[in-house]
Amino acid sequence: MAFFAIFVFVIITARVSAAPEKWAEPAKQLVVCIAPTSTSSEGTLQLFHRNTAGEWQADGSSWPVMFARGGLAWGRGMNPPQPGRQKRTGDHRNPAGLFRLGPVLGYAPALPDGAGGWPYHQVTGRDAWIDDPSLPDFNHLVTLPDGAPLPDWWERERMHLGDPAYRWMVVIEHNYDAPEGDAGNSIFFHVRRGEHYRTAGCTTMEQDNLVRLIKWLQPGSNAMMVELTRADYARLWSAWGLPPAQKAF
Repeated sequence: MAFFAIFVFVIITARVSAAPEKWAEPAKQLVVCIAPTSTSSEGTLQLFHRNTAGEWQADGSSWPVMFARGGLAWGRGMNPPQPGRQKRTGDHRNPAGLFRLGPVLGYAPALPDGAGGWPYHQVTGRDAWIDDPSLPDFNHLVTLPDGAPLPDWWERERMHLGDPAYRWMVVIEHNYDAPEGDAGNSIFFHVRRGEHYRTAGCTTMEQDNLVRLIKWLQPGSNAMMVELTRADYARLWSAWGLPPAQKAF
C-alpha cells in the first residue's frame, strides 16, 4: 500500500458493557464536534488541548460546522461499539464516536502558512482514495509510482484536483483500520460548499476555520476528534476521558 503510516492503530474489541475506559486519554489535542440531536445536519466544533495538569483546556471559541443530511450514526473508531443506528455506506450520515486524525491531504503545494508541521501529502494526478471495498486498499490513499501504468479502476477512484472544497482535507480515521466494506468511507474535515450545504458524511466548515484547525494541529499530540450528539456526550464524556460537558457545549 502506498499510503504512508502516520499512527499506530489498535483494534478495540471491548464490549459496550465493559468497564469504563479513558479512550481519549492518550491524546494531547482533541477536536470536539457536537450535534444537537442524531438527525441534526449542523453543529459546533471546539478545540481542546491538555494542559500541564492533564486537564482539558479550550482553545478559543467554537465555530459552526455542517454534517450529513441524515445526521449521525455510530462509526468505527477508537471507542468500543455502541448500541443504536450504525454508519453504513451511502446512508448520508456522519460517523459518531472517537477517531484518530490522520494527515492533511490537498492539492495546495503546502500546508497553510503558519502550520505547525502536521503530516501533509500533496495530491497529484497519481493519487486515489479507494471507495471500492473490493479493492485491497479500500478507504486508504494510494499513490502510483511515476511511470506505473494506470489500473483499470483508476478513473473511478482517482482524487480530483482544483476543487475549492478539497484544497486541504484532514483525514478522520473512521473505518480505517481493518475497514468493513459496508461501514462507510472517505470521511474528512474539509471546506464547506455553502453556509447550509449538507454533506454525505464529512464535517465541513468555512475555509478560515479549517485553516485555523490545521495550524492548531501539532505533531506528536496523538490528536483525536470526537463527534457526538449532546445527549451522548453528556452520557459518555467521563468514561471516555473527554472534556466535561459544560466545557464542550
